Amino acid sequence: MRDGIKLFTAVYVPKDKSRTYPIMLQRTPYSIGPYGADNYRPVLGPSELFTEEGFIVAYQDVRGRYMSEGEFDDIPYHKTRLAGPKDTDEATDTYDTVDWLIKNVPGNNGRVGIWGVSYGGFFAAFGMIDAHPALAAASPQAPIGDIADGDDAFHNGAFYLAANFGFYRFFGPRQGGPEQPGARRMARIERVPDAYDYFLRMGPLANTEKLYFKGENPYWTYNLDHPNYDEFWQARSLVPHMKDIKPAALFVGGWFDAEDLAGPLKL
Repeated sequence: MRDGIKLFTAVYVPKDKSRTYPIMLQRTPYSIGPYGADNYRPVLGPSELFTEEGFIVAYQDVRGRYMSEGEFDDIPYHKTRLAGPKDTDEATDTYDTVDWLIKNVPGNNGRVGIWGVSYGGFFAAFGMIDAHPALAAASPQAPIGDIADGDDAFHNGAFYLAANFGFYRFFGPRQGGPEQPGARRMARIERVPDAYDYFLRMGPLANTEKLYFKGENPYWTYNLDHPNYDEFWQARSLVPHMKDIKPAALFVGGWFDAEDLAGPLKL
């Protein structure tokens, strides 16, 4: 990236060298494993149809996650003004990734598409902002758009407790530099027959820190420290930045999506 940070990227190129191919890119905070030169994904791209049609497929751990360098911020915000030529956000990381791919991956035709689902959809949408000219299309699917206003964290002002409690028990910051999945242990998730009774017995939300998180997951603590739609959450909304978008866009959502319906509708 422009600041010298390296993001771990796996690229799959068709064996047929008689033609050139567009690139499909997915950027994710959930690990692009399996890792290793001899370990391969069973299916490439959004579906097997893309393999049959012919695409180069690239997967990337976003900044600060798993095997990528740098620091990760949960629901990173878009910087409307960069502090200098080496300042970054997820829009610049996407731009720099696309630029590197078309200049370094053999057999590409100079056109890139990006896709992702849920949190991956958030990064796909983020990459549409101030996009690289080679980014021809984007498909954010069930993307987070404004996490504290109708998306994963808060629905009509109410905290989405059960879903977030389970999510942040496994999604937390890493300790130190790049690491593969399984390198860090999070708090154990209990299996109970009655979730309502479980949370009722747990008591106030503050007890989650005392009993489970113990201050080890700042991403969870964000929700406790910011129960209202304040400047912290407003800065993390992508909605105000969906202007002058150049790539063709296909947003996908589901009417019965309990978490991310607001994202596709707002973006």
